[in-house]
Amino acid sequence: MLIDKDYIFNKEVFKNKEEVFEKLGKRLEEDNIVQSGFVKALKEREADYPTGLPVEIGVAIPHTDGTLVNKDKLIFVTLEEPVSFNEMGGEDEDTVEVSIVIMLAVGNGKKHLETLTKLINTIQNKDFVEQLYSTNNKEEMHSIIVENIDL
Repeated sequence: MLIDKDYIFNKEVFKNKEEVFEKLGKRLEEDNIVQSGFVKALKEREADYPTGLPVEIGVAIPHTDGTLVNKDKLIFVTLEEPVSFNEMGGEDEDTVEVSIVIMLAVGNGKKHLETLTKLINTIQNKDFVEQLYSTNNKEEMHSIIVENIDL
């Protein structure tokens, strides 16, 4: 199951995107969802292909190729304070203040692309993003995610 309550976090605090990658990636590694090297691969990919989406409440979808993924999983996190990500498709100086992070760990390339496309389409729904960000508990977050994302 891609969406699991154990990987939904509400109002977390991170200093920067590197800490987001480290803490979330380490959790996936500890749970044997991904292999060692996943965090490094995330950081390298993010440096070349940023994932910050400039929507009203900033969203980032960090991911990397699926070679280090043992089991498909999505992590959803709302942030207490926004963290800067570079803008997807933008110039080096273009940043997005991100308040929602959706980390992808999907192994199969075709499924990875389909999942990413569905997420990007769903994020364009302003109501979904506002509801997800404004809730104060992971149970509500889970319900909102399941109701809005067809995975």
